[in-house]
Amino acid sequence: MLTRRSALALSAAATTLLTLSACGGDDGEAADRKPTRAASSAPAGSGQPSAAASSAEPATPAQLLPAYRIAYGMSSSPMCSHVAWDDPGCGKDLTAAGELAGAMAESVKRDFPDGRYTDVEDSAGQVVKAVNTVRKLGCYGMGSTPPKTDSAKLRELCPSMSTIASLAWLNFESNVTLP
Repeated sequence: MLTRRSALALSAAATTLLTLSACGGDDGEAADRKPTRAASSAPAGSGQPSAAASSAEPATPAQLLPAYRIAYGMSSSPMCSHVAWDDPGCGKDLTAAGELAGAMAESVKRDFPDGRYTDVEDSAGQVVKAVNTVRKLGCYGMGSTPPKTDSAKLRELCPSMSTIASLAWLNFESNVTLP
């Protein structure tokens, strides 16, 4: 079983090889080939992004966030207060935000047991809680069963709850990017 450091070293080596071969290395065709999933910064089959680092120090949350954004499909902050309460696109955005924040919290807890990034871990937990509340209500098509709450009430409640989730996300983002 590969350790985290071994996976990072392997990923860095593969990325370096692909970069060098794309510069016109071996047969001249390498520049036309696209890197495969195995050469990406995420370990195969983990579902979690990782950072290719040259040092033994784990990547900081600020260093990991861009890779996590790509892995979880987060191009911007989830803002759903302007859409219908049952818009599934908003549900996908909120779900991605909750999953990303949950993964970041796990990464911080695992890689920094000294409590260096507790603010990131705590704010990530708030995102997860807010998204789970929106899911429990059945807003934005997120629930596995149809919502039990009257749709007239959900028209008012879902935008408010998604605003709370969006504010939690913005707080999380600012905690990640602060030095």
